[in-house]
Amino acid sequence: MAKKLSINCAICDARKAQEEHYAEYEDISINASTILVNAAGKALLHKLPFTLNCSDVMELEGDVEVRTINGAGEIKAGDAVAAKPYYLVVNGTLTIEAGTERQLEQCAGILVNGALTCPQSVFAQLKSVKVNGATTTYPDGAVVLKRNAVIDSLFALRAKNCLYWAARRMVMVDSQLDAAMLRQKGATFSSREVILAKSLVEEMVDLIDPAAELVIVPDGTAVVRDDVTLDEALLRRRGAKLYILGDVTVPETGDCLDSLAYLAVRGDARVPQARAEQLQTVAAEITGKVKLARAKGSVVENKPYVTVTRWMLEQQPTGLEVSNCAVVTIAEDVPRELIVQHLHLSDCAQVRCTDIQRDAVELISEDVAQIGEEEPEKLPSLDTKVICASEYVL
Repeated sequence: MAKKLSINCAICDARKAQEEHYAEYEDISINASTILVNAAGKALLHKLPFTLNCSDVMELEGDVEVRTINGAGEIKAGDAVAAKPYYLVVNGTLTIEAGTERQLEQCAGILVNGALTCPQSVFAQLKSVKVNGATTTYPDGAVVLKRNAVIDSLFALRAKNCLYWAARRMVMVDSQLDAAMLRQKGATFSSREVILAKSLVEEMVDLIDPAAELVIVPDGTAVVRDDVTLDEALLRRRGAKLYILGDVTVPETGDCLDSLAYLAVRGDARVPQARAEQLQTVAAEITGKVKLARAKGSVVENKPYVTVTRWMLEQQPTGLEVSNCAVVTIAEDVPRELIVQHLHLSDCAQVRCTDIQRDAVELISEDVAQIGEEEPEKLPSLDTKVICASEYVL
């Protein structure tokens, strides 16, 4: 029987591969994000029965070291200069500061599986950079703030004569924000989006990058960056004017909708059917979906594996809600009628059910990635050698 080798990894370094190590295999598959080769390695891959399944092949000649960062990485102007050339792989986020030309001289290339942020001039000088994700560049000389930056009265006291930049948005709704002080100090602002209180528009607008999207909100509006339940506790903390950067849940009881003076939702809203019309009347904006909440006797959520049995559904005459679970299995003896009448599934990765149950499951599912019978796991044959690693050197 043919001997096979399967290599599964993120980075496969084939620059030092030796023919005698792989000549016994009749089929060799490499499943990787990036394969590193040089002239000798490339020749061997062509000579032997290699099958390459990858998104990128990077040629690196000479003695180039491979450095890997899993998570958040930074290249700073004060970092030591590498003694030898290196290829940088980042599985996460990479931030490169201004003034890092010397630190980047020895960098033969960069692969970022995530997000890259750097000044515009630095990005123009990067060699062999590939980003599988988002690339964000900012103006040279700008002071980099948090991705979602709050510009308030305390910020104005500390401001200097410079351009401030935030990757996602700036929030300027503080009633005590002194726009005249910011102007006098020479502070200017740049971001993709700026949420601005109405009374600050006239004084602040020419300090903001014209390319920024301006979102004008009533004075006294609280900007909330989170998913929230619209209840009395929220109104006590944040007031009756709310701009929600997240999802909103309206409870079945309470009169919070009557107490609101302003509401905008930059996400989905889940609301009981009896209150849906009132929510849409009160809300100035809902950018996501308005989802009708079902009455439910019990909730199962945030679990890796859940099995829904016939007994569970029969014990919940007002319904069972299963949400934010990875794998949900519907027992084979649960009839379709019971599924439709008593079960609701939302935000689950996979729902396993029989073909007979499938149409009923589809009716009561919301934001479910995969529905159907579990496929049997395919096991390698006894003559197949399998290697799984984050990095592998041939």
